Amino acid sequence: MPILFRRLRTEWPSWTVVLFIALLPFGRWQELPLAALALALPFLLRSSAHRRRFRFLAPVLIPLFLCFWLPMVLSSFDSFTPEKSSLRSLAALRYLAAAFSIALLLQPDSQRWRVLRWGAYLLLFWAVDGFVQLYLGSDLFGIAMHPDRLNALFIKQYQFYGPTMAMLSPLLLEYARRRWPAWAWVISFALVLGAVTIAGMRSGWLLMAVVVATYLLLLLNRENRELRLATLSIPVVAMVVILAGYLASPLLQERIEQSMTALEGTETAIDFASSERLPIFRTALRMYRAHPLNGVGVRSFSVAYLEYAEADDVHVRKTGGARGAYHAHNVVLEVMADTGSIGLAGLALGILLAWRQWRGMLPAQRQEAFPFALALVLILFPVNSHFAVYGTYLSSLIWVLAGLWASTFQDRS
Repeated sequence: MPILFRRLRTEWPSWTVVLFIALLPFGRWQELPLAALALALPFLLRSSAHRRRFRFLAPVLIPLFLCFWLPMVLSSFDSFTPEKSSLRSLAALRYLAAAFSIALLLQPDSQRWRVLRWGAYLLLFWAVDGFVQLYLGSDLFGIAMHPDRLNALFIKQYQFYGPTMAMLSPLLLEYARRRWPAWAWVISFALVLGAVTIAGMRSGWLLMAVVVATYLLLLLNRENRELRLATLSIPVVAMVVILAGYLASPLLQERIEQSMTALEGTETAIDFASSERLPIFRTALRMYRAHPLNGVGVRSFSVAYLEYAEADDVHVRKTGGARGAYHAHNVVLEVMADTGSIGLAGLALGILLAWRQWRGMLPAQRQEAFPFALALVLILFPVNSHFAVYGTYLSSLIWVLAGLWASTFQDRS
């Protein structure tokens, strides 16, 4: 017991982050480890060593967070739901506190590698669980497949399964690339690609295409010559996995057929292929044109939707006129609609600041930061359908990954 207690005293930060990842399928439960990390910050700052590192990290993390947070605050003043927008803005401060705690506590390599290792195990388990559900009708815990999509442990939140696997896949692929033999990397790649494919969410497919392209470039570098065989296998493995998934999953066949209707080129066909996203996109643009400065307010999209949607809007009709779509389904359009030009400027400036920080890192530091940085790129990839970027699920994931990325920063002074 004393040995276990000593280990928990030193390892609890990394296990808390692992717990955050493990709880992603279960609604708002990931808020518990996030809150623990946020509440730990005042206690951490009692240490002079942590205060020194905090001062080193603050010029990077605080401006990045302000690019995200200030547009939220400014959108609250004339929001369609002022109280909701204000509370969301105030509650968002916990993300900054959690990111700082992660950046302070996970600076030792052993802490980050524990997150990568157990994150990799979790992703492999989710992938296998999805395949079991596809072939047996229920997963390893007896959870039945959702009528619309594969869901595995995500149960009613089936839409998160495939994209979350894709967004977090760099944790698995980087751990496998650095710690496992080449054949294990290929198997890991095949499992995660297969799981995202059979999940049937096209946003996940697009993100995996970005992952595949990134690793084809990465593995062709001279320093990765031990994985050349794995590099050559990527196209073959990808084709085999996609074909096997297509033959095994009627849901996947239906999604591909639906997507192919976009080739007809008509607005009706494109709307059908995009799962009726076009009315949402058009309504988001109307909101932006009507409120170009600070938007309609964070998390007020569904209320404002009723005012700016077309008379026969399908999403309003589905709810009997009670509300519209919950969010814009695209990160750029959501920022424009919810927080206006201020939010758009904040997004652009945040990306610029992050890129500047990346360019200033030493090659060894970039390698340490790469899985977390790539995961952030996947989450914010603009040409895709997204979850609500100001919603708890995606916001908390962004700032946990930002904290992990910041934990790799080293003071060269």
